[in-house]
Amino acid sequence: MAKRKKKEKRKKRSTAEAAKRRAETHKTGFANTAFEIPEGVTSFALKSEKAARLDIIPYKVGDGNTFADPGMLYYERTYFIHRNIGVDSTAYVCLAKTCGEKCPICEYRSKLTKDPDADEDLIKDLAPKERQLFNVIDTKERSKGVQVFEISHHLFGRKLDYEIKNSDEDDNYENFANLDNGFTLKLGVEECHSGKASWFEVVSVNFKPRKEDYDEDILENTTCLDDILIIKDYDELKEIFLQTTDDDDDEDEKKSKKKDKKKKGKGKKKEEVEDDDDDDEDEDEDEDEDEDDDDDEDDEDEDEDEDDEDEDEDEDEDDDEEVKKKSKSKKEKKDKGKKKDKKGKDKKSKKGKKNKCPGGGTFGEDTDNLPECTDCPKWEDCEDTEE
Repeated sequence: MAKRKKKEKRKKRSTAEAAKRRAETHKTGFANTAFEIPEGVTSFALKSEKAARLDIIPYKVGDGNTFADPGMLYYERTYFIHRNIGVDSTAYVCLAKTCGEKCPICEYRSKLTKDPDADEDLIKDLAPKERQLFNVIDTKERSKGVQVFEISHHLFGRKLDYEIKNSDEDDNYENFANLDNGFTLKLGVEECHSGKASWFEVVSVNFKPRKEDYDEDILENTTCLDDILIIKDYDELKEIFLQTTDDDDDEDEKKSKKKDKKKKGKGKKKEEVEDDDDDDEDEDEDEDEDEDDDDDEDDEDEDEDEDDEDEDEDEDEDDDEEVKKKSKSKKEKKDKGKKKDKKGKDKKSKKGKKNKCPGGGTFGEDTDNLPECTDCPKWEDCEDTEE
């Protein structure tokens, strides 16, 4: 009984430790794919509809910030993500909107927008979403120090911009993040729902003068928000998006099989052409002297065909080659027919020279067509020539 209790106690402890590790590792939905919070730094998030009070602390800007130059003190980092990317359906930084570089996802989406049959929901889902990073101090939990606050621009930053833009000049709300004479932001929060999903949105921002200023030492505890973004290069992001590694291997294998199939098909076609040539040679019994020449030409054609098989991988080119072969075969038949006709004429011509029609007609052609044919001494020769 005592051993069983100890076992159950160990299980509970290990479960609690695992839950704690998971909570620390999965600080936000985009951790490890869009940005990575430095070790020892915690993240802040809106978790209820209770009003939050935050002091936003500026940081020394690094590279790539759209609204501030490197080395300046600034309060936020704007970036853009593509959601539901890859087999894990997670988020990745958009190269085009964040870095001003080519983005494979934006390129693919651009093609879809030009396709009238494209899925409108897919086009919408692939659109880059604007988000922001802040260094904040939760005035209710100052012991946590400077935390990283990541949120959609539409859920907080848009409201903050609106209040600053529409404030009076003497309000000085634009100085809210200054270490001296800054403002604590009181955020009114509302929980939103869509299906099973829920989130918290800032619906109001009030500027409260801080009771105490911050020393410059606080800057050492801030995170350079420009340095924590995870920015993939073009090829890596494209591979993740299209999952091209496995697809390319499959495609190469298909191409290889297709090429082997084509070669086998070409071999069959070549045999059929050779059979046709043999039939032509059998039919032409009078062309015994030309058969060797024809065989030599066929051998040369076969050598050329083998070279073409090594070079051609396109089916259209294979079809063109087959048409050429058939055309050549037909031409050879015509040439053979012409030779036969020529030989026949040559025979008639030779016999015509040796024999002359006594009746004034054409020897070998006017047999029995003239009155003189009845008693003609060359009638039999003339008749033989006509046949």
